[in-house]
Amino acid sequence: MPRYGMLIDVFHCIGCYGCVTACKNWHNISAGEKGRKHLVDITEGEYPLVSRWIFPVSCMQCDIPSCVSVCPTEAIFQRQDGIVVTKQKECIGCGECLEACPYKARTIRAGMGKADGCDMCVDRIDRGLLPYCVASCAGEAMVFGDLDDPGSRISELIKQSNAQPINPHLGTKPKIFYANLHVKSPLEQVWPFTG
Repeated sequence: MPRYGMLIDVFHCIGCYGCVTACKNWHNISAGEKGRKHLVDITEGEYPLVSRWIFPVSCMQCDIPSCVSVCPTEAIFQRQDGIVVTKQKECIGCGECLEACPYKARTIRAGMGKADGCDMCVDRIDRGLLPYCVASCAGEAMVFGDLDDPGSRISELIKQSNAQPINPHLGTKPKIFYANLHVKSPLEQVWPFTG
């Protein structure tokens, strides 16, 4: 059984919002509503030595997802392939998962009153397709695949680039890895993200 994850190479992210827009379109999220994916924009330094980092963030698809353990109706669960999914019919909109997520990557969908978060487009994955954000990335900054297959493209790229998850000290073992992210500021400053 695969254990799916994603690599995001920030050198290739052009900040076009293509992944954000594609995600909202695929999941019928209105333009003004907080979506499943957001872009973080960090500028560091002073002129003329300025660095700017733009990269997408979403549910970190943790191996130890705190949202799953606090859900009173078991509406949030982790599939055998490691993907965290929300069963909308069983969600009561209590917000416990929002409070439990250290990345603040979950939201209550407007008009539905139900919790929502990235599920890596499981409906597409189950049909052999890539998550919509990956398929629509103009800069080819996102790579999706099996983290447990050492020969997979994602595993090789993670090893070559020494990609790391954001804030691994939070203890949830995220499966979203970032390559070439050399931010000097503590990344806690980007949470909670909005978009």
